[in-house]
Amino acid sequence: MVARQLIFIFLISTSAIAAPEYKWEKIEGCTLVESEWNDGDSFTVRIPSDTDKIFRLYFVDTPEDGKDTRFPKRIADQAGYFGMTAETVVKLGDRAAEFTAEKLSKKPFTVFTLWQDALGASKKQRFYAYIITDEGPLCELLVSSGLARIYGKRIQLPEGMDSRAYLQKLGGLEAKAKAGKLGGWDNER
Repeated sequence: MVARQLIFIFLISTSAIAAPEYKWEKIEGCTLVESEWNDGDSFTVRIPSDTDKIFRLYFVDTPEDGKDTRFPKRIADQAGYFGMTAETVVKLGDRAAEFTAEKLSKKPFTVFTLWQDALGASKKQRFYAYIITDEGPLCELLVSSGLARIYGKRIQLPEGMDSRAYLQKLGGLEAKAKAGKLGGWDNER
């Protein structure tokens, strides 16, 4: 009886430790598709099969831009995160959208996705993604530039890093952006 209990406890403890396996799809050679609804963290991408898909970034949330102010509570939350007014955070959202468009328009980039539904206000389907540009992961570039808050869906990264470790990494990048008064952390706005 004791042996059974020990085996049961062992099985439960090892299953709690084991990270789930994700079947990431890696899509190289992707390009940005211009769309009036692209913003800093959601955008239309042409994948090499000439199919357009809308992707939403894991781990980050950029402020709403001036094209879409239908969500005053979300804008207020974003403004509170950066310590600014709603009007100012929308301008930061415009900067984030421009930044993302610039980073994704330079060269083809890589999309990692699990094809998880990212929901949203649009009737068009969008999927969560982890995007790698020639300069590095897009979510890291946004956070280190002070253009995104650490927020949103979290998941084990394609290379195996768990979300807690990645959140710590993003937190370090955000701390540097704050210290450098970059983007939304610029007190002189």
